[in-house]
Amino acid sequence: MRRPPPHLAAATLLLLVLLLPDPAEGKATKKKKSRSPARTPTARPYYGPPAPTPEPYLRAAGACMEFTPGQYLVLAEVGATGRVFRLDADTRVEADVRKGSRVRVLYVDGPEGPVARKILPGPAAATPPPRTP
Repeated sequence: MRRPPPHLAAATLLLLVLLLPDPAEGKATKKKKSRSPARTPTARPYYGPPAPTPEPYLRAAGACMEFTPGQYLVLAEVGATGRVFRLDADTRVEADVRKGSRVRVLYVDGPEGPVARKILPGPAAATPPPRTP
């Protein structure tokens, strides 16, 4: 095998040195991760005024102590003080209300105290299991 002339080998070596990157140079040009700001949620499109939401009703339950149709209802639990609910034209009575009956009341707080919106039947008293001798 014949050896290439020394000037041709030197030229090839010089060409390789110029074309190949330096290993240390590759480390210095390492790309850093860019930190983009966090995405913010976009607003939803506006389609008009929002639908009115119903008033949130508060709830009360107890035994009817006194009931005057169209004026007020007094509820109480055993060992607790009674609560008075005003009745107005918007109050719907959906239960048989009489003294001693258990009722539930859905009400809203008004400037003059709680105002009943619905009067519903209360839970039925649990009957004790039959006694066996």
